[in-house]
Amino acid sequence: MFHGLFMDLGNIYKGVSLGDSIMQLQHDSLLRLPEVLALIPVSRATWYAGVKNGRFPRPVSLGPRCVAWRASEIQRLVTEGVPGAL
Repeated sequence: MFHGLFMDLGNIYKGVSLGDSIMQLQHDSLLRLPEVLALIPVSRATWYAGVKNGRFPRPVSLGPRCVAWRASEIQRLVTEGVPGAL
């Protein structure tokens, strides 16, 4: 569904120039965990531990067993880095 939306860390959004930001888009996209982990190279367990302790953004619930993350929050994490990281 979102496959190919994010190409790499330098070209954040398909069809948007490098100077633009996802924050400027009218609607915020949602990313499922595989897309998030493609951008933030940590394990699934490390990601969820970081969500639990506040290091990574909290997901948006899409259903009883389905969550996603706001693309703008992941973009901010990629751009600004992880809070408290060395």
